[in-house]
Amino acid sequence: MSVKKAANGAQTGYALFDGSGALEDANAQFFAANDNRKYEMHGMDRVAVVAEVLANLRSFDGRKVELNQAFVRDATARWSNLEEAPVEAQTADGDWRLFAAHPRPNGGIALMSVDITAMKNAELAHWDSVDIFRCITDSHPLPVWVVDEESKEILYESLDASNLLGRKWRPHQQFITDHYVDPEGFEEIRTLVSKHDIVRDHEMQLRRSNGSTIWCSANCRRGVYRGRPSLVVGVLDITERKQREDLFGFLIKHHPLPVWMNDASSGAVIYQSDAAERLFGWDDEGERKILADQFVNPDQYVEISQELMRNGVVENCEAQLRGKDGRKFWANGNLSVVEFQGRRVVLAGIADVTKQRKRDGEVMLARELLSNAVESLSEGFALYDEDHRLVMCNRSYREMNGTVADLIKPGMKWTDLLIQSVRRGAYPDAIGREDEWIEERISNRTTLRGRYEANLGNGTWHIVSIHPTDLGGFVVTRADISERKKAEAAEREATALMQKVLDACPSPTRMSTIDGETLYRNPASCKLYGDRTRIADYYVQPDDSQALVDALTQTGSIDDFRVKQYDADDEVFWASISARLIEFEGRQVIVSNTTNITDMITAQEQTRQASDRLIDAIESLAEGFALYDKDDRLVLANSRYRAMHAISADVLVPGVNWFDFLRVTVERNQFTVPDGKIDEWLAERAKDRREFRQQEFQHTDGGWFFVSNCPTREGGFVVTRVDITERKRAELAIKEAEELVRKVLEACPVNIQMTSARNGTLLYRSPATLDLLGDVANAVDYYVNPLERKHYVERLLEEGRVDDFETQLKRKDGQVCWCSISSRLIDFHGEKVIVSHTYDLTDRIEMQQELERQRETLHQNEKMSALGGLLAGVAHELNNPLSVVLGLALMLEESASDAKTAERAHKISKAAERCARIVRTFLAMARQQPTKTANVSIDDVIATAVEVAGYSIRSSDIELAIRLQRDLPTIWADPDQLSQVLINLLVNAEQALHDRAGPRKITISTKLRSKTGDIVVKVADTGAGMSPEIRSRIFEPFFTTKEVGKGTGIGLSFCHRIVQSHGGTIKVETAEGSGSTFIVSLPGLRRPRATTATAAPAPAKVAGLTCLVVDDEAEVGDLVADVLEQDGFAVTVARSGEEALLHLAGHSFSLILSDLKMPNIDGRAMFKHISDSYPEALARLAFLTGDTISPSAQIFLRATKRPFLEKPVKPDELRAFVARLVG
Repeated sequence: MSVKKAANGAQTGYALFDGSGALEDANAQFFAANDNRKYEMHGMDRVAVVAEVLANLRSFDGRKVELNQAFVRDATARWSNLEEAPVEAQTADGDWRLFAAHPRPNGGIALMSVDITAMKNAELAHWDSVDIFRCITDSHPLPVWVVDEESKEILYESLDASNLLGRKWRPHQQFITDHYVDPEGFEEIRTLVSKHDIVRDHEMQLRRSNGSTIWCSANCRRGVYRGRPSLVVGVLDITERKQREDLFGFLIKHHPLPVWMNDASSGAVIYQSDAAERLFGWDDEGERKILADQFVNPDQYVEISQELMRNGVVENCEAQLRGKDGRKFWANGNLSVVEFQGRRVVLAGIADVTKQRKRDGEVMLARELLSNAVESLSEGFALYDEDHRLVMCNRSYREMNGTVADLIKPGMKWTDLLIQSVRRGAYPDAIGREDEWIEERISNRTTLRGRYEANLGNGTWHIVSIHPTDLGGFVVTRADISERKKAEAAEREATALMQKVLDACPSPTRMSTIDGETLYRNPASCKLYGDRTRIADYYVQPDDSQALVDALTQTGSIDDFRVKQYDADDEVFWASISARLIEFEGRQVIVSNTTNITDMITAQEQTRQASDRLIDAIESLAEGFALYDKDDRLVLANSRYRAMHAISADVLVPGVNWFDFLRVTVERNQFTVPDGKIDEWLAERAKDRREFRQQEFQHTDGGWFFVSNCPTREGGFVVTRVDITERKRAELAIKEAEELVRKVLEACPVNIQMTSARNGTLLYRSPATLDLLGDVANAVDYYVNPLERKHYVERLLEEGRVDDFETQLKRKDGQVCWCSISSRLIDFHGEKVIVSHTYDLTDRIEMQQELERQRETLHQNEKMSALGGLLAGVAHELNNPLSVVLGLALMLEESASDAKTAERAHKISKAAERCARIVRTFLAMARQQPTKTANVSIDDVIATAVEVAGYSIRSSDIELAIRLQRDLPTIWADPDQLSQVLINLLVNAEQALHDRAGPRKITISTKLRSKTGDIVVKVADTGAGMSPEIRSRIFEPFFTTKEVGKGTGIGLSFCHRIVQSHGGTIKVETAEGSGSTFIVSLPGLRRPRATTATAAPAPAKVAGLTCLVVDDEAEVGDLVADVLEQDGFAVTVARSGEEALLHLAGHSFSLILSDLKMPNIDGRAMFKHISDSYPEALARLAFLTGDTISPSAQIFLRATKRPFLEKPVKPDELRAFVARLVG
């Protein structure tokens, strides 16, 4: 059959690819889509087809689908892999597909897509079932195994099964037959299972890991576990029962119950069993035995005899009898009148119930003690049964449920009581949400473990606890925690037990053969067992009958053989059998007596449960609990009570006298009692023990306890103790915290205050608040505008908090200041109170103003820095052509043959020098020129300033007058900085004369103050002058009278700083309408300026010396070469750093002059190359550069310590520089 035909099913998709990987055919199911376009894509490659499939998938091979090329390629390779298992994928709508690949005969490949949704869902359901099965079996109280029927491997083992065998389960390694004592036992149970669907109560013997053996009763049925035929086996450990059965058989053989037959008229004993003979001292050959003689009370014998004669039978009658040794005991018996050998006789069997009556008395006493203990509890206590109906409660429980006290009666359902309490308004928290509140409480109770606090209104709080009991019910305790709710003392819980003790009855008598044939049954036996003829039919476990026969065969007698049997109504009951093996008519028969002890066993179990419940109830209390009887002796105490008396716990045993115990506690220093005062202290405590009283005591170790004494109805008393140490510590901590808070607030430098939100009353003010705002009557008095407080309080009441509310307040000294208020709204003694902090903003406002000034300074500095960078760049670019112009002009002047040419060359050099000076001035204004102080002529400074600013002044049609005093001494100053000062003053004067009518004139004058030796420079204008207000601020930074964008306000402040740095002063004389005069006073040098000219250095002897000149500016390099060649150097010019390195590689030069700033290999790279390759040439290296002002250039030149000459270069300066280098 073809692949296409095989894949034609509605749930199977296919795609056929040829040997080249191209799609030949596909169906719609392959693409998991209904779009026919999906499978009509013949010729598509495999990757593209898989991408179409992935578009409809949620996951592929356990990975989330990603529609990117890498994922699609990986998915295609995985799907097409013929060696690996098929791939599972989930579609976008949640279905599951199985993707597989198969080779085609023609060399291609077929990709298959199979719908496995149903199988996958079944698999998931299977694993869910396995998980549920595991949870059930692990939590089931009986051991469970799942065993492979063929290999006998343990496929699953519950935790209890592992515990039963005494080892851990290791899957795939353990077999059930390893634990069978009888290896054929498993085959036996397999055979039984093959015949019956379920095998019940099959007994088998297993061996534990430690070698011991156990008997188990097993239930078994067939099943399938993970696809393997298996047996599910659940067992019950009956080892103890088997041991008891053996013991019971032995007892029955040796000690049957007393049975006898006496004459109905005379009471003479006709026959008695061995037990009766031993009990009463009867023997066959002795004196006549009369039954009446055995009764302690003859009247009781008469009453029983009369009832027997009237009814013919008496069942479960009790009487006090006397044994052969005179011992009195209570017996319970059954008697019936029958005909025997022509006369009426009485058949009787009795059981000694003396101990049972004693236990009954003990149970009644225990119930009374339990009732007294529960009633004496200060907490409310109630016990509910498994149907959630009230069994019992104490008076406190009724009082604490006062609203429904009339409904609290035994049998009342807990949920009904809760609903009625809510409807009657007992729980304010439930008002408006009654159903939800009730559901929460029921939910807590459903888990049978809950603890919650109930608000009953009017300040009353109860803590309610719910705890489960072993019988399926629960205990509810309620404690009033109104006064100690913060301490959260653990609630007391108590569990009380109701026990029902039923009388045990003796069993009927019968005689049967060893084979189980009944020879005789008395009426009680007929009534008990009905019409069953075979003894084996009496037993729930038929093997028990044979066990009894086996025991009798060995010993001849057995007593109290306990076993489960069926009664006439097929009900199972517990029977106690006493039997003897005797000879009767030539064969062995069994005479047995059966007593129905179901009630007795039940009563014993209930007695045990009652005792356990009483102990559990008291032990479960969170408080210490102790019960003392009327003689002040300890009846019982829980572990919590002992722990609270740990130092004296060794004497705290039942029966200890309360006074003796207290004396020991004092002697062991548990309580602090002065020496010689112990008896007085004990006498004081004695007053408390039988009165309801609650007190607090402190132990010597510092622990605090709340002690409650409550009398009982029998004259004793109950003591409960609650550890309140943490509560006491909390109270002390609260007091200490309050004191600490008060001290912190008093010492805190931050002002804090509390005011009433309603009327502004001042509730608290820290000292810091008084220091700031003073002592006022009301918070409103702080405010300059009272409406501001109104708005502030309204916002606070709405939002609950306010941060940084700025307003004007009045200080303590009456001054007004801006303040910021942050506050929170709290509840204090039922009133809305404002806790606030007020911050004086005066310093912050001043800081903000200063910050604004600094920010503006930074802005202006950035502008000046940008301007400086621009000017520095322009200056550097001008230095190279200026070097050429200046150098050639000077050389032309030196070599000119006629005066006219020399004059023209001189003019060119002067113009070039002027350009150089302007460049230096620009650099100084831009703060790019480093400070250089020297002896300076003030006339030269003024000339430079006029040279820069003069053109603008004259072009503005403003007259510029210069009046300089002759022969002024020099000053020690930076000429560039002083030029900036004068340029600023000239520019300001020019701007002051713009748009000014009338004469417009600027005058510069100098003079010498003879007294001080200071040189005074005045710059005066005929402008409008200044007002006193402007004059007072004229030297402040950023103060300007110009329009926005036309002035920075830093010029005059800058001038002021420069003049001051030179030790001088600057001031202004002005009046409105009469112009302004700025007066600069600078200290002159005390010695006259030297006038002797410095002789030019002698030309160096350079004959035969070589020089390498490196400069990317050809004109500059050629100029330097010309100058040096005139002096006798052999000069080589390199136009770049690369060319220079080539020359250095082949020649050695006496001198290397290099530009610093060049493309590619610059002066820095040259220095590094020479230092690495020609270190001996470093001493002959110098730099010619126009970039000495940039920080990087300055750092480099300082680091290398190589000489340099600034451009523009003059020939004489160059010769002097070279002379120093080679000289």
